[in-house]
Amino acid sequence: MKIAINGFGRIGRAFFRILESIPSNDLQITHINDTANFDKLIYLLKKDSVFGGFGRDCKIDNNKLIINNREIILSSFKNPKDSTFENVDLVLECSGEFLDMKSLESYIKNGASKVILSAPPKDEMPIYVCGVNEDSYKGEKIISNASCTSNAIAPIIKKIKEKYHIIGGNISIIHPFNNDQSLLDSPHREDIRLSRNATLNIIPTTSSIGKVLGKLFNELNGKFYGDSIRIPTSIVAFSNIDLLLREHISKDDILGIDFNNDIIGFDNEMSVSSDFIGELRSAVIASDLIKINHNLCRISIWFDNESGYAMRLIDMAKIINA
Repeated sequence: MKIAINGFGRIGRAFFRILESIPSNDLQITHINDTANFDKLIYLLKKDSVFGGFGRDCKIDNNKLIINNREIILSSFKNPKDSTFENVDLVLECSGEFLDMKSLESYIKNGASKVILSAPPKDEMPIYVCGVNEDSYKGEKIISNASCTSNAIAPIIKKIKEKYHIIGGNISIIHPFNNDQSLLDSPHREDIRLSRNATLNIIPTTSSIGKVLGKLFNELNGKFYGDSIRIPTSIVAFSNIDLLLREHISKDDILGIDFNNDIIGFDNEMSVSSDFIGELRSAVIASDLIKINHNLCRISIWFDNESGYAMRLIDMAKIINA
């Protein structure tokens, strides 16, 4: 499967690093597009402040990235309308700029077969999340893989709602700062609080998790509220999932849920955020932090908001290529 990446930022590079580490893989990156300078982007690939060195020889030669004697075509167009991904099986849209079907259809018109958006969509684009509804993929050419938070939380919600009736809930995400924030106080294009120094402040902001859960589970539409609290760390998020159920539930009930171990795990070692750097599962439930009050329960989870999500993008690419 020939894959093109549009946007070689944190998620684009995480996808690249993880895919290149998987031996005998049927997925192969053939194109990378970004408007930034590729000398700088490949430098960032080789030397990552969070994940360390890339560990593979790679260089740029004549608008191509040479890695392990394989050539990857580099390009710098600004809009999908100008895309040059002809005969590519899949475009991975990671720029954060194009979030609707109308924008992404240009990839298809210009010769690509399918597109995965690595973010929640701004329209009614189909959303698929591993551990939730990937088995119902209908062959759509353009889909969203939702967000890292949705991939971490939705599989847990699905398993609980299979046995219990969820009346409603609240989700708080303690999230590392993102590239859209300011290192020093500087105006933000959307959220006034995100204008403040990301390295010195705890900053409350919004989250799309409630809307995404409503789209994934129609019966939960409008029943969840979510917020995100940005904190001065670089990687690994923490979330409290508070659920109000019709029935009583116990801690053992939650610990006994048969999750897909490749997607959701349990931590019994009192771990902290740095212990989950590079974690490829979508989420890890902190067993000791499960709290129960009759029909009110709290499930606390850890997730590497880059590595785990990038791994699910790889899984989803395999699913739509099957």
